[in-house]
Amino acid sequence: MLITSTRNPQIKALRALRMRKHRERQGRYWIEGIRIVEEALTRGAPVDMLIHAPELLVSERARGLVAQSEGIASLAVSEEVFRALSQRDDPQGIAAAVRIQDRSLAEIPADDDLLVLIGYQLRTPGNLGAIIRTADAAGATAVVVVEPSVDLYDPRTVQATMGSLYALPVVRVREEAALLAWYAGLRARGLALRVVGTSAHGDRLLYEVDCSGPLALLIGSERDGLSPEVRATADVVARLPMAGGASSLNVSAATAAVVYEIVRQRWAAARGAPTP
Repeated sequence: MLITSTRNPQIKALRALRMRKHRERQGRYWIEGIRIVEEALTRGAPVDMLIHAPELLVSERARGLVAQSEGIASLAVSEEVFRALSQRDDPQGIAAAVRIQDRSLAEIPADDDLLVLIGYQLRTPGNLGAIIRTADAAGATAVVVVEPSVDLYDPRTVQATMGSLYALPVVRVREEAALLAWYAGLRARGLALRVVGTSAHGDRLLYEVDCSGPLALLIGSERDGLSPEVRATADVVARLPMAGGASSLNVSAATAAVVYEIVRQRWAAARGAPTP
């Protein structure tokens, strides 16, 4: 049955997912586009419903996703209805509602290769999404989002991850005490965890800091950076060199630069080369 009315109760519920309060009430969020839907299905994300518009499914790949989604509730809608749901200028005719899956710090694999990116009070969906994508690309272990922060399940955040949201654990932490207890627990188990903060006014250049062991990387908000209280939880606060006129970088760009210096150091250490 093809749904052709935007007044349909299911369509109203899906459209409401644009707002955080409705995502929390329904316990699910909206994703859209061939690539991210494919990632969600391939990586076993808890997809609640697949939504598709047959008139817009010009891609064989998209039609294949619909055909292969056996066991998942499917909703066929008209092009007009899909465009009313879509937040894209060029909708590809396929989307999904995915159940919110709260992850815990205990789910993060902890070993000598541990690399966790911890974002404090990030305010921009695109930045959080890009940081998650960078973490995935660099082979990080997990991402932790410390509340209050931009919603992890905001459609703009999810879109910016380009599917990396499903590639590694992304954990929301509502109280910093839980994070500090997690650090303590790892160290009690014998893990030589190092907590490294990042700041344009860091005490040391990143290139002087040994990042070859298990590490938690603290990332501050776009406007204020890390608070003094959070800086105090770090073993060292590092900065990137700024040789030009700019005094700082966008937080997602800075995070990418820092993470790939960590990757470089680990690559060198694995081959017996010296690290700072």
